[in-house]
Amino acid sequence: MIAAFILVLSVMAVMEFAVAQWRSMWIAASAQPLSEGFETATGISPGAIGAEHFDLLTRTSERLPFASAQERNVWLREVRIYYRVIQLVEGICAKWVPAASEWAKGELVACARYAGSVLDQRLNANLEYAADVRAF
Repeated sequence: MIAAFILVLSVMAVMEFAVAQWRSMWIAASAQPLSEGFETATGISPGAIGAEHFDLLTRTSERLPFASAQERNVWLREVRIYYRVIQLVEGICAKWVPAASEWAKGELVACARYAGSVLDQRLNANLEYAADVRAF
């Protein structure tokens, strides 16, 4: 019984570490400055990205073609799942736990900033690809 308890705690600790590591990777990517082309393409100022822009940014990003095979693994699908879960948490906590609701709102904005970062990377990669094609 004690061995099973230790196993469960160990698995939970590893899962918590994995989620924290994954989250830190995309939070770091979302903190990168966005290019001037981002605002031109989306009409959203990089400083004004809010949680309500998440769906627009992800849909736009998904509609752009990949400029390279390396660009495919960008965690956007996983961040979308995380966004939906946090959106539910925010909705549940809005009335009863205001502090948790504020935390959730911050997480939603971070998800939207990550989606903006991915879109900006795709826009820049596609512009570079087009420039390379024109050079030939």
